Amino acid sequence: MRGRPPADDRLDGRAGPSARRRGRAEKGGGEAQALGRSRGGFTTKVIAVACDEDGVVALDVAEGQRNDAPLAKGVLIEARDAVGEVAEVLGDKGFDSDAVRDVVLDDLDALPVIPNRSNRKEPWPWDDEMREVYKQRNRVERAFAKAKQFRRFATRYEKLKDVYLGVARLVFGFIHVRRLAQSVNTP
Repeated sequence: MRGRPPADDRLDGRAGPSARRRGRAEKGGGEAQALGRSRGGFTTKVIAVACDEDGVVALDVAEGQRNDAPLAKGVLIEARDAVGEVAEVLGDKGFDSDAVRDVVLDDLDALPVIPNRSNRKEPWPWDDEMREVYKQRNRVERAFAKAKQFRRFATRYEKLKDVYLGVARLVFGFIHVRRLAQSVNTP
């Protein structure tokens, strides 16, 4: 004899709402997953502070649609704590905000080498010396090019932010160890 199904439409008799009814908030939500919508679909933004192409000091991940500037403060402070003293902070136009420049000047006591956006009302000074220093920013781009050789980092198989952040740290650690091994084994 068949009975009536439970009121919460679960057929196995366990307590609580079904997964469909729990919603996104209980499953981790957007911030716990660090997945965001962008033009290309689901993306994740990786913010890194690198001292050279083989050494990333601080790292964070966020949803793909988030702005770079609000994420920079925590990563820059983490880098300062890891390295000690920072002389210059190089960033692209995405980091051109008064908040980021204030963190660099006040908290890190460093020179912000960040070009001005074209729509900036009060541009910061930008001279030839800063332009030459800015050319060193390609180190970070090279670090990310090396990291994208790791398939798990490039395609992001992990669902949760913390797990993906761990994979990213592991990848940049492998890159650093590989560089150290090359310098030790050379005659």
